[in-house]
Amino acid sequence: MLLTFALAFVVILMGAYTRLTNAGLSCPDWPQCYGFITAPHTLVQLQEALTRYPAMPVNVKKAWTEMAHRYAAGTEGLLILVLSCSILFAKKAKDKKSIVMSLLLVTFLGIQIMLGMLTVTAQLKPMIVLSHLLIGLSILSLLWWMYLDRYLSPYAITSHSSQSLLPWLWIALVIVGVQITLGGLVSTHDAGLACIDFPYCNGKLLPNLAWNNLNTDLITIHMLHRLFALVTAIYLSILACVLATHSSFRSIAGFLFALIALQITLGILNIIWLRPIWIAFIHQAVAIFLLLSIITILVKAHLGSRDNPYDLQIS
Repeated sequence: MLLTFALAFVVILMGAYTRLTNAGLSCPDWPQCYGFITAPHTLVQLQEALTRYPAMPVNVKKAWTEMAHRYAAGTEGLLILVLSCSILFAKKAKDKKSIVMSLLLVTFLGIQIMLGMLTVTAQLKPMIVLSHLLIGLSILSLLWWMYLDRYLSPYAITSHSSQSLLPWLWIALVIVGVQITLGGLVSTHDAGLACIDFPYCNGKLLPNLAWNNLNTDLITIHMLHRLFALVTAIYLSILACVLATHSSFRSIAGFLFALIALQITLGILNIIWLRPIWIAFIHQAVAIFLLLSIITILVKAHLGSRDNPYDLQIS
């Protein structure tokens, strides 16, 4: 299970790098690349690729970036199928939740395969690319939840304080999810450089925002992500302060503080340094770490609550 999770994490980061390097359409067909099972690289293959797609010359480096992402995603899909089948058809007794989670994984996988194809055939339409990202994160989150539930259960200590934290942790998960979605909108619409200064936006503290044209106005998309980042940072910081008062959450509260500070710094540098690829890449990676951290705290709180409905028995 941990291997499946780790590869899912790598696949998402590879997808982020593919987007940041504009390699998403470096293979104009799917699942092949210019009709080949690998990126064309020999002279004969390059000539044949040019014949098949004369309007789309081959960029070998970007084509390999795209195909490496596809290979990793394909391997991840197989691992998810093996994991899900091992849970569904295991001889040992399982509760309904483990079965539901396995079926969810398979469902998400099917949707993700379809979206992976559509990202190419639909020429990287922003909403399709965003959906592809969010389903990928859903798969990652579900795998992490299942892993934590299995390996933290034996060490769970019942605590009334854990139960009292649950509503605030669910709110945190929703807030982080919304902020990641807004970040995905910025990425898929290439709105990262719509504002090139901070805290201003092209010299204005609060520029005119076109709420009725949200899908195409890049400044509005950028500012929406920036403003909600403030909401996210404030809420998570308060949550981290509260968690720090509970002995069982103190260490992870410090880690959460560090992630918040790092993410704010990366977001600012992303703007004032005009979005260097490596900063944008780390910014997206830290967002995933924030999501996984909230899930970790949430699962731990659930396991520590008096009414614990999470008892997966996975063989």
